[in-house]
Amino acid sequence: MKRKYIFFTILLFFSINIWALSAKVQDDCGLLSNTELSDLQTRASQISSTYNCGVYIVVVKNMDDFVYDYEIYSDAFGIEAFAQYYFFNELKGVGSTGDGILLIMSMKERDYDIMAHGSFANAAFTDYGKSKLADSFLGYFGDGEWYRGFSAYLSKVERFMQAAADGTPVDVGTRIKEHNLPLSIAAGLIFGLIVALISCLAMKSGMKSVHTARIASNFIAQNGIKIPIQKDMFTHNTVVRQVIQSSSSSGGGTSINSSGSSHHSGKF
Repeated sequence: MKRKYIFFTILLFFSINIWALSAKVQDDCGLLSNTELSDLQTRASQISSTYNCGVYIVVVKNMDDFVYDYEIYSDAFGIEAFAQYYFFNELKGVGSTGDGILLIMSMKERDYDIMAHGSFANAAFTDYGKSKLADSFLGYFGDGEWYRGFSAYLSKVERFMQAAADGTPVDVGTRIKEHNLPLSIAAGLIFGLIVALISCLAMKSGMKSVHTARIASNFIAQNGIKIPIQKDMFTHNTVVRQVIQSSSSSGGGTSINSSGSSHHSGKF
């Protein structure tokens, strides 16, 4: 009896961990090689483990191949409703609040959705932040560079989670400075050398006209010196003022629906 109890306890433990995935990279369309898929999966797992937030990338051929009731997700439509269905039924998120960030794509419709769920994920990925996540991969996808697009996306996901963990989530009016130290050093050295070269050449060219003058007549104009007299008279001035209207859409934050999810969707 005791052995049966231990067996079912172990089975339950593994079932829970399989059911609630902390990271997943799924490619149903053969966009990635096995090596690329493995690399992205490893990175997603590392990010998820570090910040206790699920990281998911899912690519399906056609979202309509999945049979589910759209009316259950009346607070979302199209690819966003599909994202919620897939998240709540296949992924679950991490922790008691089900934290996770999901990038889901349907190749037939060329639709994508970035969905955040849970207290940490919704704080880390604001409406503005999710739009910046999309910017990280859309250019690559347009050129068919799938791996580079997903890789850039994961890099930005990690930076956004770090910013949220530091208490400064990426939102309107905030930026994350991205420095490439070796590139910055090389650029600085090259710029310094160019400036120094230009300065030396300018000094050298200026020295060519210098020579010793033996008589002072070279410095006197042949026709004498004429000093014209000019007068500037101030009459009036004109000042033009223009009112600059401030944008009404400068607010940040995250728009969370009744399912506890926030979305950013579009075409790729």
